Amino acid sequence: MSTQTTAPKKAVEVKSLPSAKNEISAENEKKENILKSMEMFKPEPFKSAEDRISRKNQFDALAKRYEQLKEKDNELKTFHAGNDKTSAKIIFKNAQGFEFNIQNSNVIDRLTKAAQEELKILLNEAENEVLTFEI
Repeated sequence: MSTQTTAPKKAVEVKSLPSAKNEISAENEKKENILKSMEMFKPEPFKSAEDRISRKNQFDALAKRYEQLKEKDNELKTFHAGNDKTSAKIIFKNAQGFEFNIQNSNVIDRLTKAAQEELKILLNEAENEVLTFEI
């Protein structure tokens, strides 16, 4: 009598390829999520003329802020362009009347560059607010 032992069979793992249906449903889910998030931020319709007037006043304030920042940016560029590095002076003055003078051209250059960078950020924010505002 002969006994034969058979080796245990290995489990064969079947890998399924993503079907077109799965990809389409995933894309549809993404689109639905985007539409839902857009609906959350959609402005409510105005209920009265007073609401529209109020929104117009808010827009005017945003426009004024943008114009003031643009004016300050131009003034700072003019100061930086006219700086001859020998007679420039920056004065910090607080409400109590205390003053702090800076005449070092290297320090003045660093301060004006830092101010220009900050103004650029503020100006971009204000411009985006004006462009995206809905009356």
